[in-house]
Amino acid sequence: MDATENDVFDAFDALGLDRRLAVTADTVENAWHALSREAHPDAETGDAATAATLNRAKATLAGAGSRLRHWLELSGVEPPRHGAVDGDLMELFARVGGILAEADAVLKQRAEATTALSKALLAEPAFAAQKATQDLLGRLQRERLAIEARFSEFDADAAAGSFENALAAAGRLGFLEKWEAQCRGRIVSLISG
Repeated sequence: MDATENDVFDAFDALGLDRRLAVTADTVENAWHALSREAHPDAETGDAATAATLNRAKATLAGAGSRLRHWLELSGVEPPRHGAVDGDLMELFARVGGILAEADAVLKQRAEATTALSKALLAEPAFAAQKATQDLLGRLQRERLAIEARFSEFDADAAAGSFENALAAAGRLGFLEKWEAQCRGRIVSLISG
């Protein structure tokens, strides 16, 4: 289960799972729970190193992007560090940048507002920024889920020795997940402010 210095860490193997992309988050969670109960350092048979390996495996496989990159690495394919940006992704990049900049501007104005009236006047722009960011987050999530829906296809392609589609998806997925996290952060700031 534990990787030595010469071995490549295999999160799938660590959790006793088949090496395939099309594994659900529930499957990863259930495998982790079953193994981590015994490995927890407080358990009679527990071992801190094994528990750490299981936690690392869960973290690696929990997110679609990290799972895809790990799967590619285990397949001997170097995942893209910075994927090619096609026209559609470039358009989305510009949209993300614009909406996040609008949210940041509202957050800055709200932080600088000193009176109840000035804060109240920012309620409408804050709501508009929150809605635009939530709408964008929805679009990003749909695009990410569309890529995840192709994971079985990537598994089948890999069995035939082809990784082109998976590589293209890995680059795109990296951007989508990063932008999703940024949108979530802005939404929390807009709501809690």
